[in-house]
Amino acid sequence: MKNDALIYALNDVDNNYILPAESRRPRRRGRRIGIAALAAALLLAVGIGGFAAWQKHRSVIQPDEPVRVPAGVERLASSEYPQRVRYSKSTYDEWARQKWELRLTAEETGAFRHYLEAAIPAFLGDRAGKNAVCSPMDVYIGLAMLTETAGGETRQQLLALLGMDSVEQVRELTKRAWNALYVNDGVSRLELGTSLWLREGMTFDRGILNTLAKDYYASAFSGKMGSEELDEAFQNWLNANTGKLLTQEIGNLRLTPDTAMALVSTVYFRDKWSFDKSLTAKGTFHAPGGDTEADFMRQTYDGVYCWGDRYGAVLRSFENTQMLLMLPDEGVTPEELLRDPQALAMLCGEWDNARSGGYEIALTLPRFDVRSDGLLNDALKTLGVTDAFDMYAADFSPLNAVRGDGTPAQIYLSKALHGARVKVDEEGCEGAAYAVFEMGDGAAPLPETEKIVLTFDRPFLFAVLQDGLPVFTGIVNEP
Repeated sequence: MKNDALIYALNDVDNNYILPAESRRPRRRGRRIGIAALAAALLLAVGIGGFAAWQKHRSVIQPDEPVRVPAGVERLASSEYPQRVRYSKSTYDEWARQKWELRLTAEETGAFRHYLEAAIPAFLGDRAGKNAVCSPMDVYIGLAMLTETAGGETRQQLLALLGMDSVEQVRELTKRAWNALYVNDGVSRLELGTSLWLREGMTFDRGILNTLAKDYYASAFSGKMGSEELDEAFQNWLNANTGKLLTQEIGNLRLTPDTAMALVSTVYFRDKWSFDKSLTAKGTFHAPGGDTEADFMRQTYDGVYCWGDRYGAVLRSFENTQMLLMLPDEGVTPEELLRDPQALAMLCGEWDNARSGGYEIALTLPRFDVRSDGLLNDALKTLGVTDAFDMYAADFSPLNAVRGDGTPAQIYLSKALHGARVKVDEEGCEGAAYAVFEMGDGAAPLPETEKIVLTFDRPFLFAVLQDGLPVFTGIVNEP
């Protein structure tokens, strides 16, 4: 193997949304919280707010050389987290200035709306009556990376879902959002991670890998797909980048032997708020499957309340970010609100100033811990991304993937996996998510196996089978 590596790279809902209302509706108390809508709102709020930092990148490879994936598990590139101004009384002015200067603009957050309004119902809507949670921004970053590797109609379908005209637009917005979302200031954490997992013996277009490392801050690893060693490294990387919050789900992830490349994105979030634990008390939660007992946190505070035709919603602040809590009206399910344009727009950060205002809010909220994982294949297909999953229609020609024997690889998207978890208690919120886009080689040669030599030079048995049944069996003592 050559000693060069890929690249060592860098790797609150905004207060602008909180505006006086032109008209107000009296606040409504005592509604039951819809967990699925709440969890979706949390991950979306995490994905839209925050602040940014930019770092320079150091290339250690030549852009005109193909990357040779070595045998054995090896780190080819590493990402580095940006430094943040630490939050304290003495550094508050500098911290606040950085936050203001590096925030996402309204135009930038608005550029995600097309994708979010399509993706959130698709990712959450198939789990009626059950807990559901996703990180739409985590999946967006993975889809953006996938777009870089695609060509032709496959790329056009991905661009249509992301609401962009070109891969250059996707790249710039994703890079901007990545930097805008990242925070680790000693109080809050919102850390993103990306990585590439490459099959040994294959070569890929160096320019594509450069772009993924430089503009998407992807670490890169290589090894024998399907081996215990590579799976262990894969799982260790995922656990390290999700705060070990999804060890149960990650423990089931494997990279199959026919995988040519896997694109991975992660998010880890933690922020604080304060509920008086002495006010927490047992209560009844009216679940779709029947009433159940839960621990309910209670707090009265001055905050922003927004109402829709079939819901009420509040903002509750963490130290640096905010949580949107949306409560369906009696008789309305969270899944129905995912199909309500007004509610969906609010989940995407579009506040109706005429329907919001400042109130004293008496909040009763259950502690909760929701998690889900599974394939996104069907959801993405319903969103128009179909060719990528078709072995014969998929166009990932920009990768210029070549097998170790020199023959071109037939790359297609075999699996899109997503797992997420969100925990909320009196101290705050912790959440993590991963998205894995596993790309197979549709016409890969059979893996090499140990050679077995059999010489029938002595008496032997035989059977003639039909539909698995022995129609004939016999012994040959003398041919």
